[in-house]
Amino acid sequence: MSSLPDTNMLALDRTVLANERTYAAWIRTGLTSLLAGLGIARFLQGSMPLWSTQTIAAVLIIFSAVSFFLAAWRYEHLHVGMAHLDVKMIPVSMVKLSSLVLIACSLIALAGLWYITPSL
Repeated sequence: MSSLPDTNMLALDRTVLANERTYAAWIRTGLTSLLAGLGIARFLQGSMPLWSTQTIAAVLIIFSAVSFFLAAWRYEHLHVGMAHLDVKMIPVSMVKLSSLVLIACSLIALAGLWYITPSL
């Protein structure tokens, strides 16, 4: 007789993996908007008024920081609900640390936005 895996543990594993995929999707969204904001600030110089390129870039960079924050918040929200279960998950402290580093990068990019684009 072969032993079949516990269906409850398989369901928990799928939930954990879905949570990690959601975290990764938020991080990808944040990185994409950060790069788009920096790209707009750098490569659309002269084709649009300076105030508009800086505004669009700033909105995208702020959105990236918000995405990084929401990634950690959403991950922690499910993690807290499953903390009492015997399921292996990425530690919340690791997720928070990586999200904080990315938020700091976004804020540094926002501060550096005015150094990237020439002032008139």
